[in-house]
Amino acid sequence: MNAFMPSRLPGRPTPASRRAFLGGLVGGLPFIIAACGGTEAPAASPTSAPAPSTPAPSIRPPTAAPSAATPVPSAAILEKELVIYSSRKESLMEPTVEAFQKKTGVKVSVKSGGSAELRLLIGQEGGASKADIYYTTDYVDAELLRQKGLLAPFQSSLTDGVPAEFKAPDGAWTGVIGRSRNIMVNTTLVKPADYPASVFDLADPKWKGRIAITRLTDGTPVWLASLILLKGEEATTAFLTTLFKINGMKALNGGSNVADAVAQGEFAAGFVNHYYYVPKKRAGAPVDLIYPDEATGGIGTLVIPLTVAALKSAPHPNVARAFIDFVLSPEGAAPMMTQEGEFPLRPGIPLGDHGADGVRTIDKIRRPAAFDIDKLLAARDRAIELYTPLFT
Repeated sequence: MNAFMPSRLPGRPTPASRRAFLGGLVGGLPFIIAACGGTEAPAASPTSAPAPSTPAPSIRPPTAAPSAATPVPSAAILEKELVIYSSRKESLMEPTVEAFQKKTGVKVSVKSGGSAELRLLIGQEGGASKADIYYTTDYVDAELLRQKGLLAPFQSSLTDGVPAEFKAPDGAWTGVIGRSRNIMVNTTLVKPADYPASVFDLADPKWKGRIAITRLTDGTPVWLASLILLKGEEATTAFLTTLFKINGMKALNGGSNVADAVAQGEFAAGFVNHYYYVPKKRAGAPVDLIYPDEATGGIGTLVIPLTVAALKSAPHPNVARAFIDFVLSPEGAAPMMTQEGEFPLRPGIPLGDHGADGVRTIDKIRRPAAFDIDKLLAARDRAIELYTPLFT
């Protein structure tokens, strides 16, 4: 069976053996966020934290269960090679690539790098790019490539099943799997009756010295941007100032450190992407996962998609489209769920043994309405500018 060798920038992607790949694994790749300087926000009292006032998001109804396997074009139609530029951690991408190779016989090569780094490379390469597929952990980068006209719209019965907020209007990029932004609590330190129902509950003085959050990585900037769009900049600044300046919230390096600290009882609660909770819960740690702001008037739980797109200049367009359909199928989603407990964005695909107690499928998560991508990008940049002093 063919395997692949992820290559680091610069250089061309090269296929190699599975053994060679395993010898070269590196650590996880967070969202690539360029932190900018800013001025410190003025202090506020606990009562200055915003109370939820936006209309309650609706729960999307589930769709019919997808078929167990997805057909791909015949071998006569498919090209024999596929080149992927991927910002997903190499060890997490490998099982998906191997499954696709086994199903199709196509030789897959992967070039790994940061999401923004690969986006810039694709822009520099233009029509001469060797890439067929751009697989990114930051969908904003996929949108930026779409706006430059570098992605090829693609729609199928499988992409049609992805909720509208997780794909480009023209089908140029499509969400594959998702990460929800949750509150993780230590059940030894927090009784169920005291669980925070909203992120804004953590502005209460009873949480002083008991909260942790990741620095401006792991989806934190996108989450902050969503708060700005949903609650306004003034209310978001007041809320964060209360958390940091009055309640002493600590910013740690990475979601795994936040999950470790909560599981070990160093903090009672922490803001994390759900997949950091999964291994702790499986290992028997005293932790629970909260989906905040689901009550009437709440802002809902943010879900961040990992996305896939075919390049307009793809040398192998047929196999690129086949790969997109494959990763959206239950068969193709299984390797991704196995690795980190992430969930498919197509409703109706069960988690099976891949999740952990308390993790929901996409159709069971009450989410905000879709954001205008340009406004979200501007709000993310503004959040980094404003809140870097608080997070450092």
